Amino acid sequence: MTKLISRISLPFIATLSLAISLLGGFAPSAHAQLVPMGIPIPTTVIVTKPAPGQIFGDAQTITMGVGAKTYKFGLKDAYVDDPRGKVRWPDIWQLVRQHRPNFNVTGVGEDTFEKMQPGQTMTVHGVFAPLNSNFEVIGTEEGAGRFAPAQHY
Repeated sequence: MTKLISRISLPFIATLSLAISLLGGFAPSAHAQLVPMGIPIPTTVIVTKPAPGQIFGDAQTITMGVGAKTYKFGLKDAYVDDPRGKVRWPDIWQLVRQHRPNFNVTGVGEDTFEKMQPGQTMTVHGVFAPLNSNFEVIGTEEGAGRFAPAQHY
């Protein structure tokens, strides 16, 4: 081993270490593809609780954890209230879709999901914290919200 080390010259070792450090410095960083999300993000979800005998079928589902209970709903729509457009709902869904429950509900209106009746649709305004998947309920509206298409009878 000492013969091998003695054969390698000091300039060669210096050149090799410089080359390795340069390659490491120019290599692309392995950051996630998502936009960095650290501060709470204003988010709105429109969920429906299926009526008795109704199944979710192919509809997208979302789970909300309230305390020790988990509630499953059909997701009708969801969007992020970000005027800059840097964070969108698909970014948030990519972050939480593998977790059960998808969101941990906190805040003043955390009992909103417990009180929903079968067949009811509700628009829930809240703030999503990406670091711990918390969804703090700020307010609710009966139905699909003010942006829903008008119903004609």
